[in-house]
Amino acid sequence: MKTKELKTTAADLFIYAFLIIVVLITLIPLGWIISTSLKPSVEIFSKPPYWIPKQIVLESYVDVLFNSGIPRAFLNSFLVGIGSAFMALLLGGSAGYAFARFKFRGKSFFSMFMLLSQMLPLTVLMIPLFYMENALNLVDTKLGLAIAHLVISMPLVTWMAKGYFKGIPKEIEEAAVVDGCGTIQSLWYVVVPLLRPAIAATGIYAFISSWNEFALANVLTRSEVSRTVPIALNEFSSFFKVDWGDTMAAAAIITLPIIILFLSVQKQFVEGLASGAVKG
Repeated sequence: MKTKELKTTAADLFIYAFLIIVVLITLIPLGWIISTSLKPSVEIFSKPPYWIPKQIVLESYVDVLFNSGIPRAFLNSFLVGIGSAFMALLLGGSAGYAFARFKFRGKSFFSMFMLLSQMLPLTVLMIPLFYMENALNLVDTKLGLAIAHLVISMPLVTWMAKGYFKGIPKEIEEAAVVDGCGTIQSLWYVVVPLLRPAIAATGIYAFISSWNEFALANVLTRSEVSRTVPIALNEFSSFFKVDWGDTMAAAAIITLPIIILFLSVQKQFVEGLASGAVKG
């Protein structure tokens, strides 16, 4: 018995040690970003480099917040991300419900085709997306960029929603209909409250996918009116010089709010992913 307990303890210690190493490796880039953002220019290029600044300065953060386009780009990214996540949940959730509950011709084909579309590189989609949005006067607009980001998020959101709805017994909706609810009412008042963690998980995924996207934003934005934070980072570099202090400060300002957001809804995100794993 003691031997078995020792083996279990050793296995647990190995797993925890491995996870700690993985976490530390993951945090190294973020730690270096923060360290560099707090150093004066002289210390940034010191040899050998060191982690802890000898002199902590906030000049880079002041410059980014008050003398750059990052605050405007931050707001643009937030609005585009919220808009894209809302449309992905509305459209992808509706499609996922249809795939989970209804029978129609071509159901399996369309379901698989939507997922296979994720295999296409964004470079293949850039030109047709640009021409379509240009024809609709949506180029260099936040709405146009939010719609374009659906290409990234909606296929997986649809598949996730399909799994979530399959995890809810159909008898619950039938009971609601017997009590006098219509299809929309039973969906809104009965099914959706049961899927709040799942909705949070898919919404977070869609938001972060939009927030981090660079390629489409680089093609579909031209000015500060719709430019997002991944594009705005370029203003700190030129052909001959890169302002590493301001770049790292901007990267920290962009990254930390997303980390805080994710940590604040971590429980709902994990519950949502777990609920989608019940039935596929």
